[in-house]
Amino acid sequence: MSTQLSAPTTALITLTSDFGLHDPYVGIMRSRILLRAPHIPVVDLTHAITPFMPEEAGYWLYCCYPQFPAGTAHVAVVDPGVGSARAIVVLCAAGQYFIAPDNGLLGLIAATCADAVAYRVEMQALDALQFPARSATFHGRDVMGPLAAELAAARVDPARLGPRHRLEAGRLRPAVRAADGSVRGTIAVIDHFGNALTTIPAAAIGSMQRVQLHPDGRLLRRVGTYAEAAPGECVALVNSAAMLELCARQASAAAVLNAYPGQQVKVS
Repeated sequence: MSTQLSAPTTALITLTSDFGLHDPYVGIMRSRILLRAPHIPVVDLTHAITPFMPEEAGYWLYCCYPQFPAGTAHVAVVDPGVGSARAIVVLCAAGQYFIAPDNGLLGLIAATCADAVAYRVEMQALDALQFPARSATFHGRDVMGPLAAELAAARVDPARLGPRHRLEAGRLRPAVRAADGSVRGTIAVIDHFGNALTTIPAAAIGSMQRVQLHPDGRLLRRVGTYAEAAPGECVALVNSAAMLELCARQASAAAVLNAYPGQQVKVS
């Protein structure tokens, strides 16, 4: 069955990577995309992902993709295994495309989208699209970027790129409800402000108020906005991505709480 989407006039391409902006890698990748789809806008989500941390990129994509229209193609290149036997995949989920190495980056999105279907990209399919020769070290330029252009322009059906593929789950898991009714998730990333962003969506916790760094951390007061906290006070709130966040007013919650990615958070 075909999974190709019609190309809306609002289709976009997004880029997420650990490339930084000191080197020309981002510009080179953008040029390859624009050569194939000059009419499709390219949005840089971030190129400041912690190097070699694919799950961090996956979490930001998970938070951001609802802001984009159907048909958007998201390229995420955090690829410490580039050139190895790891797969390049296209994940079709929520009416959008996600192109990334299969290294856990897309695990959270795949686990939370009921319609998620992934395809392993076969090199002979790229040859049929007349992609240029591939280097061993820059698949973002040679494969993933150009493939995003073809998908966003609706010129290729992802089901024709290769067989269905079971994705690597990665280290991030969706929040779960425990037997006692509490909801437990983990800190996924620490942002630029020192806020600790979790895998716990607002819909899972409803009006529950007790937020705790589990098992030994302090209880945090749940508030509606940053301004409800006293200066320097650590609190919990639902952020703009509808995810639970541990934060401190005009301070770094991560520093005050000694919070770090992977730490468990309990809401009850």
